[in-house]
Amino acid sequence: MAKIASADSRQQRLHAARARFVGGEQLPAALLSAPVARSWERSRGTGLLPSSTPQYELLDKSRTLRDSKADRRLYSCVVDEIEQLWDAFGGTDWTIFCVNTEGTIVHARQSPACDDDLLLPITPGRRVVEPNIGTTAPGCVIHDGTETIVAGGEHYLDEFERVFCLAVPLFGFHGEVIGALDITGTGKRNVSQVQEQFRLAALAAEQRLFATLRGCHLLRVQHDPRWLGTPLAGLLAVEEDGQLRAASRMARRMLSLPTGAPLPALELRQIFDDATPAQLNRLLQRGRGVQRVARADGSHIWVEYARAPLNRSTARRAAPVTVAGFDQAAPALAGSGKQGSLQEQTLNAIQSAIDEHAGNIAAAARQLGLSRTTLYAKLRKLRDTGMMGG
Repeated sequence: MAKIASADSRQQRLHAARARFVGGEQLPAALLSAPVARSWERSRGTGLLPSSTPQYELLDKSRTLRDSKADRRLYSCVVDEIEQLWDAFGGTDWTIFCVNTEGTIVHARQSPACDDDLLLPITPGRRVVEPNIGTTAPGCVIHDGTETIVAGGEHYLDEFERVFCLAVPLFGFHGEVIGALDITGTGKRNVSQVQEQFRLAALAAEQRLFATLRGCHLLRVQHDPRWLGTPLAGLLAVEEDGQLRAASRMARRMLSLPTGAPLPALELRQIFDDATPAQLNRLLQRGRGVQRVARADGSHIWVEYARAPLNRSTARRAAPVTVAGFDQAAPALAGSGKQGSLQEQTLNAIQSAIDEHAGNIAAAARQLGLSRTTLYAKLRKLRDTGMMGG
């Protein structure tokens, strides 16, 4: 009862502060987190009133989300993650969605049974922007680049006083914010559990983003080799000549690289500055296994080769394969001289798909036209027969 009374008291203080704030008064110190307070300032600056009705602006009919390559790529990176998050936290009084940097919803998951007027408009093609709906978690993330929770009366509009939303940022190749993953609803959820899973989902989506890069090697990096096959692994995109093209935010964090901005010109030998030339060469060779690499500061990083460079030719060979394709003879790989066994062709198809998607089983299964369960079964069978390492 005391907890409920405390929550009600905070809601009342927020409501009163909002009324005074729109009249020109300053916000009380520590009433709101810094990103939310800045959003209130921006919302007031647009002339929006707390009593205003939220308006979800619809994308111009002359454009579609698919017109933008960046939006198509963002959609492909988040669609599976949103589905997993929905399985864990979805419900009739919740929606889970992704916005781009313009606040446009590129994908959303919502229950068909949803009848909440505040949630129903949250659909792909609509915009979640402060001049129309005031303070929201995804709006704060787009402006500040930090994970944000906006609960109840922390929203600028009165109508959102019964809404909870949490959003995490998505980062691109150059450390820039490219979007946000959000959960919005009127029900109850364990906030710490939601936070943790959304953070992991964002990291997984960013790994999918790196898998779309062509013409470069992909390396996984981690201080602990147990996490190399998880969203906690960092990714490095390395050119054929050893130049670093891009680094994921986890890789930047582990390797003390600049965050939130494009990387300076760097070579692999500058990052792994205590490695021998022979070891640096091995890092860019497939099949070498996980390698422990020393750095000049005395620390060590575990490095795993994730994927070879892809060009148009290799991308065509990695085109979607149907389930029936595994049961039929497939063309031999270029330069092989003869057709391999069915098991070898199966292994090649699976390995190519997994490499292309940086180890993401769900994405590889989708490319191969298989369910994840079927792909896992085929992987186990190949490992049992000794054709694929554990």
